[in-house]
Amino acid sequence: MDQRALPVPDDPDRPRGRHEAPRRSVGGPAGAAIAVVIAAVVVAGVLATWLISSAKEPSSPASANAATTQGEPTSRPPGPAAFGNLVGNWSFEQDLSGWQVLGAADASREPQGRTSGSSASVRARGPAPADVGLALPEVVAKARRGQRYVASAWVRSTAPGLQVTVRLSGANENSKTTATTLPGLQWRRVIVDHTVATPGPLRLEIVADGVPAGDALLADEVVVRQG
Repeated sequence: MDQRALPVPDDPDRPRGRHEAPRRSVGGPAGAAIAVVIAAVVVAGVLATWLISSAKEPSSPASANAATTQGEPTSRPPGPAAFGNLVGNWSFEQDLSGWQVLGAADASREPQGRTSGSSASVRARGPAPADVGLALPEVVAKARRGQRYVASAWVRSTAPGLQVTVRLSGANENSKTTATTLPGLQWRRVIVDHTVATPGPLRLEIVADGVPAGDALLADEVVVRQG
């Protein structure tokens, strides 16, 4: 067998002959360029993955809470300044401060309001049916001649069918509207408008006629506005 025909394994460290071309290394400028391209591709892939995942993230908690809050009932309506309401304690959330009790009755807060947490309750003491209600002596401190005011109140009663009057009155003048309370827990809105003839303070009254002993008039969301 001819030993010269067998291939001789190449040893990179063996000495080379004069006519033998040296082996080329995979390193050098070409290898560095390939490494840079590979690194750039990897970075681009990571960046694209991050952008896609960010686009799929849900909205912020603040936006979600805002959307939930808009659909839920409020525990306390906004303050009077928000809508130009001249009645300070208009939804009876804390107490009945500023209001006077009319007739033989006891006033208190009831835990169930029309849309808020509580309402005002005026319960007749008896023994006979009596006119009972609430009043604000100076809901408008200085009304001028020609000014127009609109008052409204949501009312109901434990005995249905009571006549409830909402009245705005000044010196020698008054305007009133009367409505009948509805059965059960249904609220009814009573509205009255008044144009001032004599300058001075205006008084607001909410009165139920002939309330039997032990029954109550309930009022909530009382509003007085100029306009």
